[in-house]
Amino acid sequence: MPERPLYVAFVWNQHQPFYQDTVRKEYIMPWVRLHGSKDYYQMAAILEEYPRIHQTFNLTPSLLEQVEDYLEGGAVDYYMRVMKPVELLSEGEKRFLLQHFFDIQWDKVIAKFSAYRALLDKQGRVREPAAIERALSLFSSQDYLDLQVWFNLVWIDPEIRERERFFANLLEKGSGFTESEKEELMERQLGLLRLIVPIHRQLREKKQIELITTPFYHPILPLIIDTQSALRAAPGLQLPERFHYKEDAYWQLEKACQQYQHYFGAQPQGLWPPEQAVSPEIIPLAADMGFTWTITDEQILSKTLGAEIIRDGYGHVLNPDLLYRPYLVSIEGATMAIVFRDHHLSDRIGFEYQHLHAEHAAKDLVHRLHKIRENLGRTEENHLVTIALDGENAWEWYENDKRDFLHHLYRLLSEDPLLRCVTVSEFLAANPPRRQLQHLFTGSWVDHSLVRWISTENKNKLWSYLARARKDLETARYYEGDTQRVTEALRNIYIAEGSDYMWWVDSMPYYLAAPFEALFRKHLANVYRVLGLDYPAYLEKPLLKPEPGEPVWKEDPLGGPIAMIQVNR
Repeated sequence: MPERPLYVAFVWNQHQPFYQDTVRKEYIMPWVRLHGSKDYYQMAAILEEYPRIHQTFNLTPSLLEQVEDYLEGGAVDYYMRVMKPVELLSEGEKRFLLQHFFDIQWDKVIAKFSAYRALLDKQGRVREPAAIERALSLFSSQDYLDLQVWFNLVWIDPEIRERERFFANLLEKGSGFTESEKEELMERQLGLLRLIVPIHRQLREKKQIELITTPFYHPILPLIIDTQSALRAAPGLQLPERFHYKEDAYWQLEKACQQYQHYFGAQPQGLWPPEQAVSPEIIPLAADMGFTWTITDEQILSKTLGAEIIRDGYGHVLNPDLLYRPYLVSIEGATMAIVFRDHHLSDRIGFEYQHLHAEHAAKDLVHRLHKIRENLGRTEENHLVTIALDGENAWEWYENDKRDFLHHLYRLLSEDPLLRCVTVSEFLAANPPRRQLQHLFTGSWVDHSLVRWISTENKNKLWSYLARARKDLETARYYEGDTQRVTEALRNIYIAEGSDYMWWVDSMPYYLAAPFEALFRKHLANVYRVLGLDYPAYLEKPLLKPEPGEPVWKEDPLGGPIAMIQVNR
């Protein structure tokens, strides 16, 4: 019997939180624009060189909505506001440049470019606002202009930088940039954003990639349906006032399908649950929407089956037939296929391979895939290894970003007759699930629970604020004759249901979490403003407190969005 190939599904999750202050129509952070020019186009475009590599991409609706706003709506983020001619920069804007225009990995990125590294040295290699004061007097007008250019230039994918003459010329020049060069750089940056949807549509039409979607503003679906579901994985949690709005989960799914239809002219088959958080309740909802498969983490499979996925000291799975196959989950008469990602292999790409030479990392992954084939032994079934992770966050920690690793990996996989890269739907069409699940454990990829998004003091307060705003909206909508205003108020609720607000609060350092917490309160205040109601006073008060001596985040005194400027207490 000829050797059976091992099938491999890479699923790249392309996501950004919704950063917009919906009253001011400005974005508090630039990461849609910057990852758009560095990652979201190139992650797909690189596959044109490797037609045998089929992959699955999740383009989240909140990401696509913001990309479109940059291209068609004239969106502005706070980092763009300081891209004005240097002679017009205020002292506060210069501070902002010195603090935030080195926001990329220093050792793997900035260190590669002597002129940019020299600016970082002159700044003092500091992140604290008080320490930046010294640099204000050291930076000339040309230094600020060079800094504006360098920051945006290194957020262009390195392969594109070297291929396109304009970017290559800027790299060679290194300093002494002009205002006209800066303007063209920003135009070309937006030009890369303009290519994101077309390259995915083109590869989808060639059937080289599958595109899937996620609930519109990236909520943790089990918690939106019922926050009490968090108790299933972690009994005894301290939970806030119960939030349970199944209709909101339905809206988030329905709106995502509508957007997908708009961009790609079809119904999405696959559903990426935000943070791979699942519960039995999402299966009937998703199936009703027409989704045929979903994805979560191997820990959820283990808890669902009550069976351990056993690994040896090298991380190789010793009972691979359990993990490397699709299942059919059947709940309340609804059925969907479900695949479970290999947590270990996904994390190796996300966190480990950055420490290895790119070729060695690629060979290690291919070796591990062959080890899975070996451990499966002779079988009459085809098996699927699912590797699923963020498609953008790991790469700035690699030498030369994603370029060297992905080219080495895709070349090896293209030349290997025993490893076959497929989309998830492609595999399922030829290999329908043979095993059924009558239950699904409630949890996420983070410790197979939902604790990351609920149960701490401040996370619970966010849920309580959300619950009150949702109830107040329900009361107001019965007396409010203006349907458009109610719809806009609901949109702010849906945005505030996004997972990223609860993710950061009480889980990350103050200076990272504070902008998200402040934006969350703004979204809820907007609910009341839109309805013409006074919002509760607590929505004006920050929940998070800095450590003694740590700078405090403040609203922009000039009336801008959540300020990235910090001031001392």
